Amino acid sequence: MKHLSKHIILSTLVVIALVASSFVNRQNVKKNESVVAATAVEVKKEAPSVVKSKSVFEVADSICQEAGVPFELVKEIGNNESGWRYISNTNGGSDHGDLQVIDATFWYWYNKLELEGGKTRRNYLKVGIYYLKSLHNKYGSWEKTRFAYGRGHWRGPETWTKLEKKFMSKIDFSKYDS
Repeated sequence: MKHLSKHIILSTLVVIALVASSFVNRQNVKKNESVVAATAVEVKKEAPSVVKSKSVFEVADSICQEAGVPFELVKEIGNNESGWRYISNTNGGSDHGDLQVIDATFWYWYNKLELEGGKTRRNYLKVGIYYLKSLHNKYGSWEKTRFAYGRGHWRGPETWTKLEKKFMSKIDFSKYDS
């Protein structure tokens, strides 16, 4: 009986402590909420303009203009490669980002372009777009560039696999190659 009463007393004290700490926490949350609300009102008074971040398309477009690469082509490549979802390859490859750049290419161009910040979405876009530009300089056609970008080097359409034909047929290259 003595042990039972000690357990009851101990259990009661634990419950009281939990209720008390819960009450104190609620009071602190209310204080913090009122401080945050007051700060938000002050911020609104001080900074009426809101900075809107650029969309991935706006960022890609500005990089394309800088590099001299057709934005609409990059947009179509992004649709084909990732659907414009900043993703990692699900087939075990090392390609990442909206334009699905492999690690070796990423780090080569990252260093060549003297980028900072590591594997960011913006850096992946910049690397992919400048890589496309270099391939276009090499092959002289956006169709050959697209194929080399996706497969590593240019091969004629007569050697393409079904998958290669599928991803190449999604783009009307007559809009880009005259």
